[in-house]
Amino acid sequence: MGRRKTVSDADLLATAREAFVKLGNAASTRDIARRAGVSESVLFQRFSSKAELFFAAMVPPAIDVEALLAAPRDTGARERLEEIALRLMAYFRTLVTVLLPAAMHPSFHFEEFAHRHPDNPLPRLRDGLTRYFAAERDRGAIVTENPGAAALTLFAALHSLAFFERLGAHGGEFGEAAVRGIVDCLWAGLGPRVGI
Repeated sequence: MGRRKTVSDADLLATAREAFVKLGNAASTRDIARRAGVSESVLFQRFSSKAELFFAAMVPPAIDVEALLAAPRDTGARERLEEIALRLMAYFRTLVTVLLPAAMHPSFHFEEFAHRHPDNPLPRLRDGLTRYFAAERDRGAIVTENPGAAALTLFAALHSLAFFERLGAHGGEFGEAAVRGIVDCLWAGLGPRVGI
């Protein structure tokens, strides 16, 4: 009869994630195993290499895409978009803590990473935003010929804002005004106003 696992894979990955977020790929497997309460050999029985452990630990945090996009229908389209943007920004603040170290790993390739982790929430989030913009367009709340481009614009702008926060820009936090300003730009567009 084999021994029962005393430390779950989820707990082991949480310990590894904490170390990799703090130290990047320089975190040692010996230290991770010690902190998790297992031997280094047990660590390598569960994960065949340090790289496998690293990429398993650095999967983007889960998100309920439907809940994120479920802004109250009793508000206007712009207010709904602001609420979604604020929720998205909160998620991106947690995301960049794992995505930056992952992207810095010498063997990181996004397509391979996405293929290895099909439950990665980023494609679902992008697709959900695209569907949201398409639904808002179809009900006449917004005007866009390309809901995918609108989704990507919001996604990229807020992800970049979270990235710059992580780098320490603007004291490490831009605040709601910056997020609302991004929504203002997306809402108004950048073209000249007719008749102004």
